[in-house]
Amino acid sequence: MSYELQRVARQASEAKQLAVHASRALNDLKRGAKSGLSGRDRFVRHALLRLLAAGRHGVSYQDVWKERYGERAVTDPAMTTVPTWAAELSATDVGEFLSSGVTPLALSRLAAYGRTISLAGISTLKIPYRPPGDPAGGWIAEGQPIPIDSLDFGNVMLSPKKAAAISIFSGELKKRSNPDIEALIDAALRADIATIVDTALLDDQPGSISRPAGLRYNVTAVPASAATDPVAAMRADLARLVGEIMAGGGTSPVVLVSPVQAVSFGFLPSFTYPVIDTAALDPGIVIAVDGPGFISGTATAEIDSSKDAILHEEDTTPLPIVAGGTAAAPSRSLWQTDSLAVRCVAEVAWGIPAGRVAWMEAVKW
Repeated sequence: MSYELQRVARQASEAKQLAVHASRALNDLKRGAKSGLSGRDRFVRHALLRLLAAGRHGVSYQDVWKERYGERAVTDPAMTTVPTWAAELSATDVGEFLSSGVTPLALSRLAAYGRTISLAGISTLKIPYRPPGDPAGGWIAEGQPIPIDSLDFGNVMLSPKKAAAISIFSGELKKRSNPDIEALIDAALRADIATIVDTALLDDQPGSISRPAGLRYNVTAVPASAATDPVAAMRADLARLVGEIMAGGGTSPVVLVSPVQAVSFGFLPSFTYPVIDTAALDPGIVIAVDGPGFISGTATAEIDSSKDAILHEEDTTPLPIVAGGTAAAPSRSLWQTDSLAVRCVAEVAWGIPAGRVAWMEAVKW
């Protein structure tokens, strides 16, 4: 009798679990959602939850998650450690967010050919690499010693830097764009972060306490071909850039160009190496990077939102709102203008051994 009761209890428990899973699936269908969110979707939803909770006193973004996505029929608690269950409450997917979508960052596309590391909890990281030189070993006679290389390693230093952006939306966003609000947040965050990160990645500026060095920093441009025929000039330019990478110890170049130059690759359908086009490069500039030598990483992003802050609307040299009795201008009160702001701070770093980058400007194709 006791055994029968245990069996019935077990069957009832299994039926309950089946009902729970069915309830979740039905709720997913009602919302038109998939059960497994991508990292990009989780990151965007996290930003959205922060945005929708802004200005609602006593309401947390966890409460907004329950209102918008929560499973009211389920009794077991939501856990951010389960990918399909409240994972939107943690902004841990910044890497996948930056590398996906219609316009992934040039940093993310280049990182796909190199080495990617996590920067969580890291202040400074030294990554060794072997400089180009004579290979170790060789052909030897019987009983003779094997040649040994000195193995003097170099180091690439990575120190995470903060790429930060604030995106402003009108208060009507929550009222009139409910079906498309995630797409709007996605596009705004991606555009802001991409402009900051990719521009720094591809410029010629030195590193500082606030940013990593650009790939072109301390790298002298090689002359572009003087050939008048664009196709001949293109072939000569690319051969020169690839040769520079190989001479520096690289093995597999990746070419970065502006969208204007990317069109010309249609005339070289059999070009061997990967090509990345990005609006962060001015027309006429072409960069070659040793893909396997490129090292990059990201850490968990910090996302917050406000409806009450006062902002100095300046994209180059923002100032304190009031300093020495002088108010920064132009300023915006989010409360007065019924606006919302989302702030994203992402830790990013990159590096590459010396000799693994080559570039030229004023190409004729």
